[in-house]
Amino acid sequence: MIEDMYAVMGRITEIRKRFGLMNRVQASVQRQDFQHQLEKLNGEGNAAVKAPEKTAASPARAMTVPELRDIAKAAALRNGIPPGLVDAVIQAESSYNPKAVSVKGARGLMQLMPETAGALGVADPFSPEENINAGVGLLKNLLEKYDGDYKKALAAYNAGEGAVDKNGGVPPYDETREYVNRVINLYLRNKE
Repeated sequence: MIEDMYAVMGRITEIRKRFGLMNRVQASVQRQDFQHQLEKLNGEGNAAVKAPEKTAASPARAMTVPELRDIAKAAALRNGIPPGLVDAVIQAESSYNPKAVSVKGARGLMQLMPETAGALGVADPFSPEENINAGVGLLKNLLEKYDGDYKKALAAYNAGEGAVDKNGGVPPYDETREYVNRVINLYLRNKE
C-alpha cells in the first residue's frame, strides 16, 4: 500500500515537473512532507496505514547480488529506464557493495553524495532500496533533462549537471569520460 502511495506521489511530482510547477528540491520536500504525514497518521493508530514490514533487504542481514539486482531491476522498470543501464551504473559506481564509500564521500550502491541523498529524501544511504530508488530517480530525471542522451545523463550523474551544462556535453574530465565509456560498455555487454 505504501509503495502504491509513493508511486502516486511520484507520478504527481512528474506531472507537475513537466508543466513547470515544481523543481527537484520542491519535489524532495514534498516527499519528505508526505513521509512525515504517513508517520504522523501511523503514530495516531490509524489502522489503514501500516508501518512497513521488514523485508529481505532489512539491515539485519547482508543481501546477495541477485537480490540487489532484483531491487535495481524493479526500480528501473518503475521509472522506465533499461534495467541493464541501471545495472551498469551500479557496477561502475560500487560493484554492488551497499556499504561503499568513495574518497569524495559518495555512499551506497549508486554512490549518492550526502547533499544529493538529502535532496532526494534518502534517510539511510546504505539502505539498498532507498539508495537504488533515489539513484534511479535521479538518473531518470537526468535522462529526461538531456532528452534521453545517455552520455550527457551519465556525465551529469558523475560530474554534476553544472559541468555538463557548462561544457555543452560530457565535460573534459578524464574521470568522467572514463566513467561514461565504462558504463556504456557495461550496458552494451549486459545486452548481449
